[in-house]
Amino acid sequence: MKKFLLILLALLCVSLPALASDALVDTADLLTAYEEQSLREEIAAIRNEYGLDVAIVLKDSYSGSSIMRYAADYYEAQGYGEDGLLFLLTMYEREYTTDTHGQAISIFTDYGLDRIHDKITPYLSSGDYYGAMTRYLRSIRQEIEQYIQRAENGAAYDHGYSELPMSWSLVTVQLTPWQQMVEIAPIILIAAFVIALIVALVLKGQMKSVRRQSGASSYVRDGSFQLTRVQDIYLYTTTHRRKIETNSGNRSGGGGGSSTFRSSSGGSFGGRSGKF
Repeated sequence: MKKFLLILLALLCVSLPALASDALVDTADLLTAYEEQSLREEIAAIRNEYGLDVAIVLKDSYSGSSIMRYAADYYEAQGYGEDGLLFLLTMYEREYTTDTHGQAISIFTDYGLDRIHDKITPYLSSGDYYGAMTRYLRSIRQEIEQYIQRAENGAAYDHGYSELPMSWSLVTVQLTPWQQMVEIAPIILIAAFVIALIVALVLKGQMKSVRRQSGASSYVRDGSFQLTRVQDIYLYTTTHRRKIETNSGNRSGGGGGSSTFRSSSGGSFGGRSGKF
């Protein structure tokens, strides 16, 4: 019996690190089994390709003063990597945050994280959590690649930088028919608008039965109008003044880079949060 307990204890010790660093935690039950598996595969691909720990946690609620501090404490308690990020979403508060740690603080600036969050918020608001997480992981890849391409200058994607063209292919994540329709909907709407505009212009051109005249000679009888006096009277002058803003650089005064804070244990984290 004693030998059995020792073996069981050894197995638990081996399995705890794997459980502690689970890449995807969905205690809010927002994803199907297929969706979880698809996201886990993409997270594993990012981890293997870039050596950056990535985790997604979907919960019902959180406790504490702020979701960012809660996520930072969770990151440390679960034993995630020295360089990585964690996305946490809570349904009761309808909040989310991305907390960055180590090298990820430099890769994902405040500006870059805001850009990522702007892309996924519409999905979250509509209840498409799998679509949001798929788009999130795709955007994570884009930010990492932007950083790698700028590595020679040591600059992440931030204020004042134009986005570099991507010369790589993403690991594909299979989309549902509904998500595929959402992806191509803007293209369909733009095409329909262009066609409607062309038709409207053609019909408008066919309706022109009267042409604009350069003068009134066609409407005035000869000899019926005589101009006896011409006078110019100056009334007033109006002056409008507008301040021209100057650009003082990419980072100065623009709030660039990554703002940081401390976890409960004193660890340094970056990140941004929002609501949906």
